[in-house]
Order: sequence, then structure tokens, then C-alpha cells
Amino acid sequence: MSIKASFSNIANVLLDWNDAYDSDFCYWREVFCNNISLFVASLNLSNLNLGEEISPTIGDLGNLEYIDLQRNKLTSQIPDEISNYASLIHLDLFDNLLYKDIPFSVSKPKKLELLNLKNNQLTGPIPTTLTQILNLKTLDLAQNKLTGEIPRLIY
Repeated sequence: MSIKASFSNIANVLLDWNDAYDSDFCYWREVFCNNISLFVASLNLSNLNLGEEISPTIGDLGNLEYIDLQRNKLTSQIPDEISNYASLIHLDLFDNLLYKDIPFSVSKPKKLELLNLKNNQLTGPIPTTLTQILNLKTLDLAQNKLTGEIPRLIY
């Protein structure tokens, strides 16, 4: 519920994210759970016109494998709590208004295959720690305000 509260939800698209309505979050809109463990495995909240911030409490969902928040109006920095996802494979924050530096914590999920931060307002250098993500197949940092050199093992 704290993740929902961090978003401005103008169109009320997350109406069913409500303990009173349905306490089983696995049935909430765009929340997908692992059928065996019943942990949240995927959040697909793209194209929902969500604004404000990505709550640091998103890190409490430590079993996430897939996060898609693309094409919203999120106006925060990327929370360091992203590093809590040992199983994260897909992180797509494309086309928002995210700002400040790309945190080093983005490099912590070692299973990460896709990192899409394209078309935001990110500034500062590209973290050299991105070169430590061995499974990374897709990296898109275009259309930001990044500075400095591209780390050697990225290009």
C-alpha cells in the first residue's frame, strides 16, 4: 500500500490495490505472483499515467524479477532499494522524469538482463559498476543528461 501511496494516481487506475477490496495482492491489477511461493514476482505498471515517486518501500518486495514502470510521469530519483532484488532480471523505467544520478545500487542485481533508463532527466556519470552486471544483454541510457565517459566495458 505504501508503494501505491507514493504514486499520484490521478485516473485511479490502482483502485483495486486496496486491502479492504481484496487482501490477496496477487489479484491486484498488474501484480503478478510466483505460483509456488506466492511472492510478488512482477510489477507491470507501464502506461498508467502515474506520477510522483518510486517509493523506497518497493525494495521490500525482495523477490521481484520484473519491474516495468515505463511511460509514466514519475519525478523522483531511482531508489537505492533497487539493490534488494537478488533475482531482478528486467528493470524498465523508460520515458519518465527521473532525475539525479544513476545510483550504484542499480548494479547490485547480478541476474539483471535488461536495464532501460532511456528518456529521463538523469544526470551525472554512468556508473562504472554497470560493467559488473555479467548477464546484462540490453542497456539503454539514451536521451538523458549524463556526463563523462562511457565505461570501457559497456561499448
